[in-house]
Amino acid sequence: MSLFGEKCARCGSKTRNKVDGAATCESCAEEMRLMVKAQGESSRPCPVDGAVMKKEIAHMLVIDRCPDCQGVWLDGGELERIKGGVEANALMAMANGFTVPFG
Repeated sequence: MSLFGEKCARCGSKTRNKVDGAATCESCAEEMRLMVKAQGESSRPCPVDGAVMKKEIAHMLVIDRCPDCQGVWLDGGELERIKGGVEANALMAMANGFTVPFG
């Protein structure tokens, strides 16, 4: 392992985290956990057109998307998690903007 960590086997970002002996960043590790979780969930019919929805990972959440109408179904609490992530990113962007010297 290098001083700054190895490259993630999935995305190539530097990390010191390992999953099953392979360098894997936290983001990729969480995505893999979500994929395993999604495989265990039963498929749901779309509430709009009744088509069987497909499992997808978006914003580090497992969502159900209809292949026909492209509608998205979120489980309880998932919208709040997405909103919280967007708010945190906006606050970080604002904080980083204040550290830039004014010229």
